[in-house]
Amino acid sequence: MSQSKLQNIASTVSKQYETAIASGDAFFYESQVSVAKTEGVENVVPWHIRNVPALLKKPKALSESQDTERPQQNKVDVFAPPYVPNLLVQELDDFALLLNKYCVLPRHFLLVTKDFVKQELPPAPNMLAQAYQILTTYTPSESGNDMLGFFNCGKDSGASQPHCHFQFVELHPAAPAKPAVPIEVLLDQIEKDGKEMEHVHVLPVPWRHFVVLLNPPDDAVQLENYLGTRFIQLLESMFSTAREKNDLENGLPSRPSFNVLLTRRSMHVIPRRTEGFSLIDAGWGVYTDGAANAVPYSGTLSVNALGYAGLLLTRHTDELEALCTDNSERIFQVLAHTGLEI
Repeated sequence: MSQSKLQNIASTVSKQYETAIASGDAFFYESQVSVAKTEGVENVVPWHIRNVPALLKKPKALSESQDTERPQQNKVDVFAPPYVPNLLVQELDDFALLLNKYCVLPRHFLLVTKDFVKQELPPAPNMLAQAYQILTTYTPSESGNDMLGFFNCGKDSGASQPHCHFQFVELHPAAPAKPAVPIEVLLDQIEKDGKEMEHVHVLPVPWRHFVVLLNPPDDAVQLENYLGTRFIQLLESMFSTAREKNDLENGLPSRPSFNVLLTRRSMHVIPRRTEGFSLIDAGWGVYTDGAANAVPYSGTLSVNALGYAGLLLTRHTDELEALCTDNSERIFQVLAHTGLEI
């Protein structure tokens, strides 16, 4: 694992993204973003709700429908070779960097294992170390921007592919002097007792959300050991709490699903109960596609790791409006339902 291979990662990703979009090998979906927060409260998470109507009717890629001469993704495993040249950012020792074919955020890219590893397994220490090197090497295009890495583990986590992959998006803060990753506003509430860098902390939210602050070594081998140890601490806290709460007796599966968030500053683990939340079952309205002959659709929100970073995704303006109601309380309800309540 060599960090020197990542020196130009930001410009490489950007150039490859522009090429892939222009060639029709990748697709970007326009969106509208609203920021919901609890008025009058300090250090509140500015929840970003991104509405992407195109996700209701995702168009087929040209390469999948019309142009048989174009390079095709592996039909059995889209993250396995042969890689589509315009989606391949760079090959590393044990991993490949690939662009996400369908982008809601620009320059969304992935770290995938070259050999097949199940996504339902936790990320290995060498993957965590490589992901962290990407975060610290990537130079944001604007001052204040930062990178977020995230990993969806297990069938209830929001994972969309079975091949092991870590994902990366570039974010910008909702306000000056605020973290680019919304949930990191809450890190300022961690008590500074001299041991804050050692302990696992529980964020003040109504779902189980475990976090450790990071101060990693520069040495690559030590970095792998350090991040592996910190990740094990998070998993131990998750399993310890599960035993205390008798989760197995309460009907949760023996193989847990969870999300991982990784930034320069912190690593998070959020255990999951289910992927989706039905707005209709919650009594928040009936949703249509807006057409004259419209019929109700499911109105189900799918939540992956981004939701717990403070970045929620909707597909309809009615969903967007529903989440922006009640001063963020509905957002808390959604995330407590798809996660595990305290």
